[in-house]
Amino acid sequence: MLAKQKINGYRSIKTLVKLALQKRFNAWLIRRIPRDSQQQINHRNIFIMPTRFGTSFVLFIFLLFLLGTNYQNNIILLISYLLVSFFIVVLHHSFFNLSGLRFQATSSLQGFVDSQLYFPIVVTSDKTRFNVGFYFESLPAMANSQGSELKRSDKPNKITIDHVAQGDNNIRVPYRVSQRGHYSLGRVVIISEYGFGLFKTWTRLDFAQKITAYPQPIAYAWSDSVQDTNGEEEKKSSESYQDSFQAGQDEFHQLQHYQLGEPFSRVAWKQVARGQGWLTKQYQQTLSGKLQLDFTYLPAGTLEQRLSWLSYAIKDCSNKQIAFSLKLPNQMIEYENSAQHTLKCLAALARY
Repeated sequence: MLAKQKINGYRSIKTLVKLALQKRFNAWLIRRIPRDSQQQINHRNIFIMPTRFGTSFVLFIFLLFLLGTNYQNNIILLISYLLVSFFIVVLHHSFFNLSGLRFQATSSLQGFVDSQLYFPIVVTSDKTRFNVGFYFESLPAMANSQGSELKRSDKPNKITIDHVAQGDNNIRVPYRVSQRGHYSLGRVVIISEYGFGLFKTWTRLDFAQKITAYPQPIAYAWSDSVQDTNGEEEKKSSESYQDSFQAGQDEFHQLQHYQLGEPFSRVAWKQVARGQGWLTKQYQQTLSGKLQLDFTYLPAGTLEQRLSWLSYAIKDCSNKQIAFSLKLPNQMIEYENSAQHTLKCLAALARY
C-alpha cells in the first residue's frame, strides 16, 4: 500500500513538472510566434533539427573522419569533408523550402463533438515547395476558462502536400472535435522533411481562431421534456407537427372529385377540358406548432448526456421546421424558426 502511494506521488510530481514546463514553453512560443490571422515563415519562427536518419548520417561522417585520421588516409578524409558539405547544403535547402511561405486563416469552426471538421488556410508561395505537411498539434489535457478538461487526440490528422504551387493554395487541415465548449483551435504544425530526409523543418502557427463545439446529438424520448406554449405536455413525438394540416388557402394540396355545392372557382378546368372529369383543387395550411425545450424537464443523467439530448431535439425541430424556444438555467432563447436561431441555441449549449 505504501509503495503504491509512493508511485502515485511520483506520477503526480512528474505530471506537475511536465505541466509547468509546458506552460513556460507555451509562454515563450507566444512571445516568439504571436497569434495572428496572417502569418509568414521566416528565420524567427522556423525550427530545424536532424531526423533519425540525419543523426545516423552525422555519426557515420564522424566515424569516417576518425577512420581517415587514424590511418592518415586522405581519400577517406576527402569523402568525409564532401559528406559534411553535402549535409550543410541540404540543411539550407530544407530551410528555404519553408522560409517565405505566407498563410492566412480568418474562419472559425463550428461543429458537433466527435465530428471531423476542416480548417481552411490560404497558403501563398513565391515558388514551388515540396513535401509540406499540416496538422493541429497534439497537446496534453488542458483546462478551458470554465475549468473543464479539454482532451486532444494523441494521433493528429495530418495532410501532406507533395507540391505547393506558386501563388495561392487552398489547404483544408483536418480537425477532430473531441470536447464540447468554445475554445481556441490551438496551433497548426507546418512540417517538412524535404531534402533526402536528413532534416525535419517545422513551425507552429496560431491563427487566433476559435471553435464552437456543440454537444453530440443523441436520440432520446426528448418529447417528455418538451412543453407547448400553454404549458401542457406535448405528445410523445414531434411527428404530430410534421404533417398536421387543416383546410385553408395557403398552398395546393391535392385534387378531389367534385362535390355538389362546391364553388366553381375551385374547379380544375384544365382537367375538365382534358376529359378527366370534374375535379376540385384542395388547399391546406400548416398548423402552427411551438415547442419549448426546457433543461429542467430533462430526465436524470449527466450534464453532457442532457445537453446531447437537447442538441438532438434542436436538430430535430430544425429539420421539421418547428418553431421552438430553449430554456437553460442561466439563459432563455425565445421562439423562432430559422437557421440562425438553431445555431444560436446550439452555441448556447456549447457554452453552458
